[in-house]
Amino acid sequence: MTSEIAETTTIREALEMYVRSLKPDGKPKAKSPTKSGSADKPVDLNALQDFIRSFEHRSALSELTPKEIGAYADKINGTGTTPQAAERLQAVKDFLAYSNKTAKLTDENLARYVRIRKPRNRKGVAVISNGAQPIELTSEGHAQLQAERDKLAAEIEVLARDIHKARADGDVTENSPLDAAREEHAHKEARVQVIKATLEKAVIIDQSRTGESDVVKIGVRVVVEDIVSKKQTDYTLVNSTEAKPLERRISADSPMGKALIPPPKKVDGEEIPQPPAKVGDEVEVAPPPGGVKSYKIKIISIS
Repeated sequence: MTSEIAETTTIREALEMYVRSLKPDGKPKAKSPTKSGSADKPVDLNALQDFIRSFEHRSALSELTPKEIGAYADKINGTGTTPQAAERLQAVKDFLAYSNKTAKLTDENLARYVRIRKPRNRKGVAVISNGAQPIELTSEGHAQLQAERDKLAAEIEVLARDIHKARADGDVTENSPLDAAREEHAHKEARVQVIKATLEKAVIIDQSRTGESDVVKIGVRVVVEDIVSKKQTDYTLVNSTEAKPLERRISADSPMGKALIPPPKKVDGEEIPQPPAKVGDEVEVAPPPGGVKSYKIKIISIS
């Protein structure tokens, strides 16, 4: 059972306790209370402030539930995991572990419910990975991300003003519209972080040339023929952030994409890169929910 002090300690007060426990350089004084945490880096206070803002409607830290923590982690992870998302969630995980194990402010260690997904790093797939891994984008996709970032930034600014005004107007402890605004604000901020991380590592594919390509890669157009029906379909391989299946712009993570740019095979614990498809190859695709279909690569072109 939590103590009387723990039951009345707000999330912001708990954060202040945690910050006071840090070294002057912002690093934890002792080894991180979580296995994957690190005492070698300053704590990401911005990430913790974002976390606090998402739960300010709770009167005490002890009121947080595992379901809420899990939903928050899923929101930060978004549709694709980035090192930035992992670092932000690690800061939250360490804070919650401190609140339970050191400060004794919660009965349960809520850090267990902060699920941190590992960024995928697969040859031929443009993903947000470590600093050495570029993200291939078409010029169109790069422009779309910039436009989305700017649009979200404007919307976040409006939401921030609305939230600030609602707080100044009176009691916000049970204000559903305000809670919804906070949720939307946090969701949009998380999306902006993903976009920023993508743009920082973006490499725009040179599409100035036209003609045929030897193998499938990001940015090319591929014409495939169904072995049975002889029906031909064309796809354009793009980064996952640009994927629009209805327009046949598919990522290498899609069933067809994985057939055209196979993921590495694990042999004795080591990942062995697999060659991408080329003209004349036959590939098997298992699109949900049907069975396996076979296709022949007819054309690979840069357009």
